[in-house]
Amino acid sequence: MNERIKTTVLDAGGRYGLHPSWKPFTGELEYYLFEPDPLESARLQKKYDRRSAEVKVIGQAVAEKDGKLTINFFKNRAMSSALVRNPVSSLFKGERLREVDIVESIETTAVSIDSFCGKNGLALDFLKLDTEGSEFQILQGAKKQLQDNILGVRCEVSFDHIFEGMPLFSTVHDFMLSQDFYLLNIDYEGRGDYQNDFVKTDGRYGILTASDAVWLKRTSSLFDRPSRFSGDVESRVMKYAAFCINNNAGDVAIDILLKARRDHGLSFDALQDSRLFKFLDLSIHKLFYGLKWQPGQSLRTHQEIFSSIFGKKMKEMNEFMQSEELNPD
Repeated sequence: MNERIKTTVLDAGGRYGLHPSWKPFTGELEYYLFEPDPLESARLQKKYDRRSAEVKVIGQAVAEKDGKLTINFFKNRAMSSALVRNPVSSLFKGERLREVDIVESIETTAVSIDSFCGKNGLALDFLKLDTEGSEFQILQGAKKQLQDNILGVRCEVSFDHIFEGMPLFSTVHDFMLSQDFYLLNIDYEGRGDYQNDFVKTDGRYGILTASDAVWLKRTSSLFDRPSRFSGDVESRVMKYAAFCINNNAGDVAIDILLKARRDHGLSFDALQDSRLFKFLDLSIHKLFYGLKWQPGQSLRTHQEIFSSIFGKKMKEMNEFMQSEELNPD
């Protein structure tokens, strides 16, 4: 595998496996999946045995600094944390009240992101954090990677004091702004912690206490020459665009690819044989095909934009439907 093409992801809190935002990704991948629960870590090792070259399961915790960490495991092990959980969420009441009972505590080894990457010679492209309250602390142990390499971060954030003594979204966001990232979106569709049964499930309801937030590195840093990021600018731009596709921002993906071609004179020709290039090719094909019936859309404009980015004709109408790649069984 060409190292500059490979997309490197570190997932802290990898229970159940690859995050849903990464499951559709078909580019070259190296995914470090940290899961300190020994039962779940063993299950994941077995689950990804056939993909061990690209999905690496690590039975450790991620923290601000290297050392030991005591984790309290709840009856619902997905809620387990090294922190004290306050009774804020209304999801854990009634029949679900016992889910947050502590059933055991274990001491595990913990490593910071910068330490792990330094020891293993890694330059991360993306970071995903879901560690039940310790996300801000983990980010403090990733400053070098955030400054030098990381392009995007998906992180669980709290809007209320769910975990005792832990910062809220505003503090995390201020920190990410200081590291030259901007907020792409918050993964929330209006379905919060419901207070009773009197909700319309096809609309908005409840109280927003937590969600995932997604940040991206500012594009001015991405196009710096010579790049202060590892790898060539062209592959970094394509990874950046792929992350946007994975996180419901197809318009941002197209914008960055067009800027690369039109404003910075970059060419993706050398990447045409990569799985990363193919992933973006198919994804933007599907995006434009889904837009074609919406008012104000222009097939000619779609074709011009696609050709400008990829240097070839876009499949449309019958060609799209007859393509086994674009319209598989």
